[in-house]
Amino acid sequence: MRVALIDTTKDSKFYPLPLLKISSWRKSLGDTTALFNSPPPRGYDRAYVTTTFTFDILRAVSMVRAIQQRVPEVYVGGVSATLIPKPFENLGVTVIKGLMPEVEECAPDYSLIENPTYSIAHTSRGCIRKCGFCMVKNVEPEFYNRDWSSDIFPGCKHVVFYDNNWLAKDIEDLKVDIGMMKYFGFTSVDFNQSLDARLMTPEKALLLKDIPLRPVRFAFDWMAEDKFFQNAIALMAEQGHRVFVVDVLWNYTDTPEDLYYRIREHFRLMDELNAKLSHHVDIKAFPMMYRPIMEIDPNNVFVGEHWTKTEKEGFRTLVNKGCSVTGTLSFSGIPEFEYWFGKTPKEFVEILNYPDLKKLCSLKRSSLRLKRASQSKNLYDIVYIT
Repeated sequence: MRVALIDTTKDSKFYPLPLLKISSWRKSLGDTTALFNSPPPRGYDRAYVTTTFTFDILRAVSMVRAIQQRVPEVYVGGVSATLIPKPFENLGVTVIKGLMPEVEECAPDYSLIENPTYSIAHTSRGCIRKCGFCMVKNVEPEFYNRDWSSDIFPGCKHVVFYDNNWLAKDIEDLKVDIGMMKYFGFTSVDFNQSLDARLMTPEKALLLKDIPLRPVRFAFDWMAEDKFFQNAIALMAEQGHRVFVVDVLWNYTDTPEDLYYRIREHFRLMDELNAKLSHHVDIKAFPMMYRPIMEIDPNNVFVGEHWTKTEKEGFRTLVNKGCSVTGTLSFSGIPEFEYWFGKTPKEFVEILNYPDLKKLCSLKRSSLRLKRASQSKNLYDIVYIT
């Protein structure tokens, strides 16, 4: 049987791990496989299609329709198909909900990737948390360890772990994983779904001292994580880690004022640590806009209960048209943060509601360029709203 494996995720930056595992499974049954990110050519007997974001479900449905015109048997799985299966079931395809037990323990088929530069692995499945904004509790309802040794591409020194909450493991299990990381000799380790700051302890930070986490990822999604976030960063920085990237959820149950506080804390803490540590620490914030999980919102119309449409669009403009070109906030410290976000939460809200924020962002960027060119000592003097 000829099997087509199709990833419907738009602009995916990582290998489609589920499809690589399905490839190994099907090859063990005597099939041949090929990987696509668009409808395959005719001539395949079966297609396995993976889906990710529910807000992108209409695009996935459209792609599945096109696949049906070319492949007689179509199986659709992944996050979207598990959470909102009806649009796919209406097409008459076979919908796979949750994990596939026959596939879960298969090694990824890296032969489908040209020159693999990193490995992807889960050392665990599920999560002990049941956060309302997260889909893990629906897709992977049980938290358990798994043997990930076969997930590593031979000789590969870079690994991306997809664990939803690696620090939730018992300390002895963490030690086993760390021993495996050292055995493989990884030169970079990325817990891509972030580590749970609430579970970081001095003992765990010490265990991770010699693991090349690049970067160290945490999340500061709501005010309940205040103090835990700062403690986790400080513990890891004291063990020598230098670069941190922190996911910051917004447009959920937060207010613009508490978003201001949470982002400001990144750079206040960075200034504090750099004043007392012998090595430089860089803390970056990555704002992640909440979009409904169990609703189809392709046009991004959802506005959080404490936000207005103007404030939501204002923050997106401030980040994407003003202080960042990548969506990640990387400031030199509090002065640069305040240059863009204001000196108080009230100023921040005023900026979000500014009637021509794109123009203001352009003026601020131009002002910075002029000051840098003149080597101004007052680089981050505020460009005030008038």
